[in-house]
Amino acid sequence: MTGIVTLVGAGPGDPDLLTVGAVRALQRADVVVYDNLVCPEVLEFAVGATLINVGKLPFASQTAQETINGILVREGSLGRHVVRLKGGDPFIFGRGTEEVEALHRAGVPFRVLPGVTSLNGVLGAAGVALTARGRNRGFAVFSGAGSSSAEIRTWADYPGPVVIYMGVNRVGDITREFVNAARGSEPAVVVANGGTPREVVAETTVAGLGDLLRHPDDWTPAIMVIGAAREHAFKARSLDGKVAVVSRNALESPAADELRARGARPAVGVHHEPSHPFAREVCVRAEVPKP
Repeated sequence: MTGIVTLVGAGPGDPDLLTVGAVRALQRADVVVYDNLVCPEVLEFAVGATLINVGKLPFASQTAQETINGILVREGSLGRHVVRLKGGDPFIFGRGTEEVEALHRAGVPFRVLPGVTSLNGVLGAAGVALTARGRNRGFAVFSGAGSSSAEIRTWADYPGPVVIYMGVNRVGDITREFVNAARGSEPAVVVANGGTPREVVAETTVAGLGDLLRHPDDWTPAIMVIGAAREHAFKARSLDGKVAVVSRNALESPAADELRARGARPAVGVHHEPSHPFAREVCVRAEVPKP
């Protein structure tokens, strides 16, 4: 009996951005083939499933795409419900088309559950508005990985915000082309490890990107936007940029929701609820995390 392979977008990291359909697929899965960028908490929905890690960390050793395709075809052909769990959305710089084409050629049924991409999930949560009435009517998106200088030059001429995936290792080329396009003084925002407790949001100008990202390996994975800044209302929140250390039980509590509303990012620091009442209080770390 032939099974089914479901390509599932896991979102940018925050489990709150996982779709209801994604949760259901994980709960029914026999096998989950996942990337390293997938938040570990998301895998907890796949109780009893076989978990296969295929890597996919930026600029690190990776499982070849052909090998991943073969795993999906093999497991689906064995009659299993396979979830291919991918960070963000499968069809936005996720190589989802290659996987569905391989499944189609092999006659393995498949479906796709889209996910929240970092384009809106990370930038939106960080307070970057890509469109705003009377200000920005559109935006452009491109991948820095594999783009030639001529292609980057074309994007630099776009008259609005430009979002760049996988661009930190091309910061020299990006800065040069955007400065040459008279955009050196425009705002630039970089979000590293977006949607996770290790998230870092940094603001500079286009001309300052080189200094900010002088150690690019410390900033991956990251998404950057040129020509749009964080909204003041986000930066004015009392706990903006702080990490709140909470127990696992408190992670979904009203107190954690209040911390999020004030700009903090709750992170599990105590895996078992302590017995002392004072120890159950949410503790906020004062420093801003560094990459």
